[in-house]
Amino acid sequence: MTSAARAVRRKQLPGRARPLIRRREPERKRERLLEAARSLFAERGYDATTTAQLAREAGVAEGTVFHHFPSKRALLEAVAGEYGRGLAERMFAGVDATASAPAAEAMLRRAFAYVREQGALSRLLALTPDPTGWKAARAASRREIVSALASAFSAWHGRESLREFDPQITAELLYALVEAALTECFVYGDGSREEEYLRETVACVEGALLPRSPTTHARSSP
Repeated sequence: MTSAARAVRRKQLPGRARPLIRRREPERKRERLLEAARSLFAERGYDATTTAQLAREAGVAEGTVFHHFPSKRALLEAVAGEYGRGLAERMFAGVDATASAPAAEAMLRRAFAYVREQGALSRLLALTPDPTGWKAARAASRREIVSALASAFSAWHGRESLREFDPQITAELLYALVEAALTECFVYGDGSREEEYLRETVACVEGALLPRSPTTHARSSP
């Protein structure tokens, strides 16, 4: 390559890199805002956290908050949605969709561990001092988890090892059951009875999905 060609190449490279950097910068700012919101909402509470504090924590101008999120409530909803996705991903990590039946205990153990690790953020998203904003936030979290459950149940639907069930309705009902167990264990409780709550939750989930034995059916018949 001639010296003139190298000089042209040196001029071209920065020009090609800059658009990519410009595209990534807004994504990085949004991620920094979400990280700041997760931290400050959990540490100080939603009401006590201002958009100015969020911007300062994320290292951006306050106007940037509203560029990415229409309001502080929308930011809370985004945090809740990420929380729900994280819980669903942890719960289904390594799950074999071709297995004859879901390994309920392993999946729920991972869900309990995720909520325990999230600590203050889990408690924040479970309590609802602001009915309007928090309803939307909890709905965002619920939507992610129910969607993951319904997809998995659809894949497992029809297996001989499971009873006949409606994947969507079962996902909604089991979400309510597991959410209640996690809330009682880690929000209203101190987590010291995690194993007991896990054991009873596993029993309830398996009872909902596994077919009744002939003995049980005969005993319940008139």
